[in-house]
Amino acid sequence: MGGPNLERIVEPKRLDPLDLLILEKMLEDGRITFKQLARIAKTDQRTIGNRFNRMLKLGVIKRATIDIDWVKLGLTATAYMGSTTALGEEDRKRLFNFIQREPRIVQAYTSIGSHEYFMKVMDHDIASLRSEICSSLESLTSGLTTSVLVNEIKKPQHEALLRYASRKPLTSKTS
Repeated sequence: MGGPNLERIVEPKRLDPLDLLILEKMLEDGRITFKQLARIAKTDQRTIGNRFNRMLKLGVIKRATIDIDWVKLGLTATAYMGSTTALGEEDRKRLFNFIQREPRIVQAYTSIGSHEYFMKVMDHDIASLRSEICSSLESLTSGLTTSVLVNEIKKPQHEALLRYASRKPLTSKTS
């Protein structure tokens, strides 16, 4: 539940065009092989593998994973929940324990703004989300708001974000 890794934010990793090409092609197709990447980049598989491993060590690539369509597995209700707690430290610990052990809370963050905590929650339907997740969270917080997602109006465009990040590196003034 800790805060963001400020070093990662303040000192962005420098990548060259080959690194960026590898990332872009992997974002387009997570199943692309090093052999296919080597052919596209006009280099060898060993170079691709070395670059991939270097980006793993640098923390640029956090993990390689698959993207599951959870609706096709029956999880049709997705909600974002914000909460605050003016309750005591024991209540905060119970809240954190609930967040950590509840598999339907798929992401949780501390935040700055109108909510202390922000969570992404998924369940089979709105009724079970309400009865099993919201009711449990309400007793652990002093305020809970829920927004149920209805329609996606923009899909993640990680390739475009990668191109943006590579054109305009993050900079920060440090004291």
